[in-house]
Amino acid sequence: MKRRYMFLAGLFFVGCSSTSTTSKVANQSLSLPPQVVINNVQLQKEVSIGIGSDRTNDNNILEAYVDVKSNISSSVTLQYRFRWFDKEDYEVGQNMSMWTPLFLEPKDSIKVTGVAPNDKADSFKFYLKKGN
Repeated sequence: MKRRYMFLAGLFFVGCSSTSTTSKVANQSLSLPPQVVINNVQLQKEVSIGIGSDRTNDNNILEAYVDVKSNISSSVTLQYRFRWFDKEDYEVGQNMSMWTPLFLEPKDSIKVTGVAPNDKADSFKFYLKKGN
C-alpha cells in the first residue's frame, strides 16, 4: 500500500513538471515509483498519462499497464516503449525494448501493457514520443 502512495505522489510530480529529460530521469534512484518520460513539451499538452497498475504475475515477472489519453480533437500517432530495471538500477533486457506505434483517435483513451523480459525486473519507465 505504501508503494502505491509513493507511486501516486511521484506520478503527480512528473505530471506537474513542465519538461522531462532522459538524463534527469536516468540519474534518479529507481527506488522511486515508475516514471513516465515525455521529452516533448507539446506532446505533454496533447496527451495525459496514468499508470494503472503494476504487479508480479504467476511466473514472478513484473507486468504493468499505462493509460494514454488524447487531449486534442485530432488524431495523433505516437510511439511508446517500456524499459525495465532491477533493484540495483541496471536495465534488464537492455536493447530489447523496441518502439511500438500507437494511434489515438480524437479524445480517445487506450490501455498499453508491458511485460518485463525476465524475473529480475523490479521497476520500469514508460517512454512516449511523437510517431513518424
